[in-house]
Amino acid sequence: MRSPFLFVVAVSIALAACHPSASGGGGESLRNVITQEQIDSSTAANVYDLIVRTNPGFLRDRGRTSVKTNQHERAVVFLNGQEYGIVETLRNMPINRLSEIRFFTGTEAVSRFGSQYGGGVIQLISRNQ
Repeated sequence: MRSPFLFVVAVSIALAACHPSASGGGGESLRNVITQEQIDSSTAANVYDLIVRTNPGFLRDRGRTSVKTNQHERAVVFLNGQEYGIVETLRNMPINRLSEIRFFTGTEAVSRFGSQYGGGVIQLISRNQ
């Protein structure tokens, strides 16, 4: 005869493994995305202000990312898959041109865009793409 306790433990483990927040793969984290709905409902004057109001962690200094240099790393801005510039360029971009803003952490950015992006990437997707 099987123990009811073991059955409950097995079912709990199976459910936890299937829950979206339990697995690292599969879905992108919504905390690293500013959606078109959020963009459309914002009264921010530019993309920089929108990010400050919605998710200021995108803009923070990541500290030293290499033992070889004393440089502090900040995210680099990409627009539709192409490098666009430094974070300050977001101050000149109106929010109504974008459909999504996505932040990639340093680790994600390095694997996706290259080793020079250890401070992360702020990926902007325009509405006309």
